[in-house]
Amino acid sequence: MMVEFNGSTRGNVAEVFRSVQGEGLLLGRRQVFVRLAGCTVDCQYCDTAWAFNVPDAVRVPGDSDKFVPNPMTAEQVVELVNVADPHGDNFSVSSVSLTGGEPLEQAAFCVELAQALAPRHIMLETAALDVDGLTLVAPHCRWIAADFKLPTPTGSPHVFDSHERVFESGVLNESDVFFKIVVDGATPVEEVGRAADLLFRYFPHAPVFLQPVTPLGTILAVSPALLESFLDQLAVRSLDARVVPQVHKVLKVR
Repeated sequence: MMVEFNGSTRGNVAEVFRSVQGEGLLLGRRQVFVRLAGCTVDCQYCDTAWAFNVPDAVRVPGDSDKFVPNPMTAEQVVELVNVADPHGDNFSVSSVSLTGGEPLEQAAFCVELAQALAPRHIMLETAALDVDGLTLVAPHCRWIAADFKLPTPTGSPHVFDSHERVFESGVLNESDVFFKIVVDGATPVEEVGRAADLLFRYFPHAPVFLQPVTPLGTILAVSPALLESFLDQLAVRSLDARVVPQVHKVLKVR
């Protein structure tokens, strides 16, 4: 059954659900996840590649028979968030993770969502490659989970330049920012070292989560020796480095 709403400005959504955050600074906290559809970064290790395409409709949390058609208004998304995470006098509302896909490819919609979701706190999960998008969205976010992309898994030799432009702009300085570096068995150690140089230059005190990839398809797992080499690149620069896998995969939750 399709649930009809009225609205003007709309965005493409992949899913809305509540779960336990399995990555980064808010590891273990309950959050509502608003996954936006669409991404052009195309990382080889991506485990949500299905969200690159816009679904016709999004299931209402907890009801397999009700759907909201895409594109959606911010008010529609808020309604789904409140269904996923009901709140009242005896409950504290969960924060919301705006994730993807790549949320910044719908930056204006992210701003509307963040404003409409208040007083819930917002965490933006992003590749942090888009200065203009971050300029719009970052002021509305309590936390920014910046996924530091590397050339080998993305197939792009220019990601370091894009990250540096973002870092130099100062747009990340107004939020609680932390970084995630996903590594697999084919990641060159020198790429992690170059990422560490940039992080030390611009964010020497920010938490950095080194995330060994959860094996997927032909992606190679990280050996213990290689993991040590990656960690050495961060430790030698005195970064606040932590090795954390995708805990939600371990818990077998979404």
